[in-house]
Order: sequence, then C-alpha cells, then structure tokens
Amino acid sequence: MSDPLVTLTGAQTIRAEAERRAHTTEALAAAMQVVDLSAYYGDFQALANISFPIHPGTVTAVIGPSGCGKSTFIRCLNRLHELAPGARVTGTVYLEGVDIYQPSINPARVRQLIGMVFQKPNPFPTLSIYDNVLAGVRLHRPRLSRAEADEIVERSLRAAALWDEVKDKL
Repeated sequence: MSDPLVTLTGAQTIRAEAERRAHTTEALAAAMQVVDLSAYYGDFQALANISFPIHPGTVTAVIGPSGCGKSTFIRCLNRLHELAPGARVTGTVYLEGVDIYQPSINPARVRQLIGMVFQKPNPFPTLSIYDNVLAGVRLHRPRLSRAEADEIVERSLRAAALWDEVKDKL
C-alpha cells in the first residue's frame, strides 16, 4: 500500500498527518498544560476544574461572554491572579513541563514568558495606574527617583496613547 502523504493532496494530506500524529508522543508535547485549574476570589469560585493542552506553534483563543472568567483564566496562566486580595488557585499549570506554581518558581519570570494584553490601563487592580506602569521597572531599579519615575510613566503612557485619557487619574 502506498504512503498516504504521497497519494493524498491538500486537506486530505493534512488530515492524514494529523491523525498519524494523534497517536504519537507529538500529541503529548504541549508548550503549556493546564490540569484541574480552579480559581477563587475569597469564597467565590470563578473557574472550575479546567484542563487542556496548549501546543507550540498554535494560536489559542479564549472566547466567551463578559464575566465568564476569560481574564481570570489568563491571569492564572501568568500568575497575576495571585496578586488580587483573597485570590487563590488550585490545580496545576505546566510551562514546558515545569509546574509554574511550585514555590521555587519566580512569578516575575513567569510573567516575562507569558504576556497579557489588557483592556484597561491598570492590570493590577490594587495598584494605581502610576504604580502599574512602574511595576516592571521597579523589579530592576528599586531605587528610582520620583523625577525618573514621573518621566517613565508619562513617556510610557504617551507611547501607548493613554496619557490624555489617564493623566488626571494617576
């Protein structure tokens, strides 16, 4: 019998290759693996037992209505959720086989690897917009002068076209 990759063309070839790979270790090689992930704000459970792989080289979209937990889920993937007062996570998130919630893992390093684009200008709800802009800078330059900080905040917000919208809310 001939090789299906040679005799089939177009979508049939892709389907045949996908079916072949589904039965190999390639199917198990996820860049990120979410296992029984649940997220809480105090006693309120925002996410319940989510499990699925995110494979390398793919685009994964998180789609749903307002308030269904999309942002909470992504915040769990990059460890921003734990910064909210009273928030906690159960379950496991593996990044390239490493549990990102184990105590030896630096959350700031996780956030460097797993980015997030925010709808609003303050991703850390307990911090001001000013402190949100400076959060990353302060990790590397903890002794920043007020003048330097002011300049960085204004320059960054202007570059993001947010300065006029938020300059009076810093």
